Amino acid sequence: MSHRRFYTFYLSLCALIFGLSACNKKEKVQNHVLEGSLKKWQPVTLTFDGPQVSKNDAINPFLDYALLVNFHNGKEYFTVHGYFAADGEAAETGAESGNKWRVKFAPDAEGKWEFEAYLAEGTDIGISEDPLKEKKKALWKSSGSFEIAPPDSTATGFYSTGRLEYTGKHYLEESETGKQFLKSGVGSPENFLAYHEFDGTFDNGGAETPTLTNGLHQYSQHIGDWKDGDPIWGDDKGKGIIGSLNYLADKGMNSLYFMTMNVAGDGNDVWPWIDPDKQTRYDVSKLAQWEKVFTHMDKLGMAMNVFTQETENDTLLNHGDLGLERKLYYKELVARFGHHLGVVWNLGEETNRSTEQLESYATYIRSVDPYNHPIAAHNHVRVTGKSIAGRPLDPIQETFLPLLGFKDFEIPSLQMADTMEIHEEVNKWRNLSLDKKRPWVIYLDEIGPYDIGVTTDSAANNNYDAVMHTSLWGSLMSGGAGTSWYFGGSDIPNNDLSAEDFRTRDQWWDIATNAHQFFNHHLPFWEMQNHDELVSNEKSYCFAKKDDIYVVYLPKNETTDLQIGDGAFTIAFYDPKKGGMLLDKQNEGWKITKPNSVELSAFNGQKNKDWVIVIKRK
Repeated sequence: MSHRRFYTFYLSLCALIFGLSACNKKEKVQNHVLEGSLKKWQPVTLTFDGPQVSKNDAINPFLDYALLVNFHNGKEYFTVHGYFAADGEAAETGAESGNKWRVKFAPDAEGKWEFEAYLAEGTDIGISEDPLKEKKKALWKSSGSFEIAPPDSTATGFYSTGRLEYTGKHYLEESETGKQFLKSGVGSPENFLAYHEFDGTFDNGGAETPTLTNGLHQYSQHIGDWKDGDPIWGDDKGKGIIGSLNYLADKGMNSLYFMTMNVAGDGNDVWPWIDPDKQTRYDVSKLAQWEKVFTHMDKLGMAMNVFTQETENDTLLNHGDLGLERKLYYKELVARFGHHLGVVWNLGEETNRSTEQLESYATYIRSVDPYNHPIAAHNHVRVTGKSIAGRPLDPIQETFLPLLGFKDFEIPSLQMADTMEIHEEVNKWRNLSLDKKRPWVIYLDEIGPYDIGVTTDSAANNNYDAVMHTSLWGSLMSGGAGTSWYFGGSDIPNNDLSAEDFRTRDQWWDIATNAHQFFNHHLPFWEMQNHDELVSNEKSYCFAKKDDIYVVYLPKNETTDLQIGDGAFTIAFYDPKKGGMLLDKQNEGWKITKPNSVELSAFNGQKNKDWVIVIKRK
């Protein structure tokens, strides 16, 4: 089923026209409530009166009902799945039953939008890609319209820049601004949603985290980062997790990696259901509280890298196949959270699944996701010396090589144990995908060694200089689209599962943001590619748009020759650790050694630090 298609059978529906008009905040017409700012990119929420049910009823409200709403404006058509919302206020009330059915839609254009809504009942109709073609019981159908105004001039985050979209390039694109998006992300804790103030959340026997209270996150060090007007729920709940997002956004982070299901996994403390073993019954109040957090991420411009499972549990649903429980899981995630603007659906951390299974997951998600959010997968780590039947074990290649060119896959989410391999590996997959005429967006989403990752500021073995060189700049200078920073797997405070205080890596966020700002402010990076063949020193990197602009990463105590084009060029230096302004003083940091070649060295003889050198045509 293709996306944004206007289903012709809608034309034959004898819909009741309720004539919903544009509204400010809330307008109720018969069984509809329309909410939202009615500005481009900001979510429109339609809540309908439907059957009074409970999440535990014999007729399963998640599986045996289907709410489908078609939105169209004469040019575009979005068919959006809705969901059971209990009493409509479940985040606050914890309600388990009610008669409210809801759909959220993120309009990408101004002007008049019309909708037709249809609620049906039938066995397993909830997982149908096309429930209106099923011969099931129709409960009601209705229609209406609303007007969408231009983007809010005071909006922030993705409400200002628009949805992140794959457009056939090596970077995702902000659909409102047209700018290419470079991820600067946080990859720990992977169980970010194991938060003590979410309903139905508890430690179900995961890895030991003795520094956490009852095995759950509180983010208490970030309560002070919560601001007036930020979301809360219940009795003043949520300030810790919302404050942590505020802190990270203030430090320049624009992406977060998190699990939505880790049952039987490392954390064993995150799931969307009423119980880890009841995988067709969803916890409406918990998911409504997640929604408050995700909405705040949109406002902050923080992308959602949604990891749907992990290596320890990727056979939990239907033994790893695309069966009833797995389809319902994907459909509920898309229905409840697909309207968010920075979503990437990740098929699994350190995936063990076959190519056929991964493709089936991706194709089903795409069939129910009207927004075509990018789809990713994460590989097992490459381990030197391990083999199968005498053949070197390379899970990176085994995961991604068969997916090259596949129409429903856009992002290899790379895990690399040996950081010295990152620069070459990113460049390799960028070029392979280009050869298949479906360029991939290459993410670096975990670095090793597994027990170290990125250390804290105060760690005795602080590894920032090495990670800055090999992983941060190493990936970006190969045309990588960004990183998520993993904290290491040991059970000491503020490592992966135990991470509570993001300020313990305050200096690292500055270093990561320096790279992000350099690329965004000084380079047409989307027009550039790796050209290491132009530098003589193999420890250096070169990223260039040949004959126009060259960027060289020069490690400390090194020099290199660079081949450049004819004509006059300027030179400037950038301190990747300190950041700040480009330094353009002409000095012994470069000299012409022969035609079309220059020798590059440290700025003003400061050989004890790494330098980024920009050589640009006048």
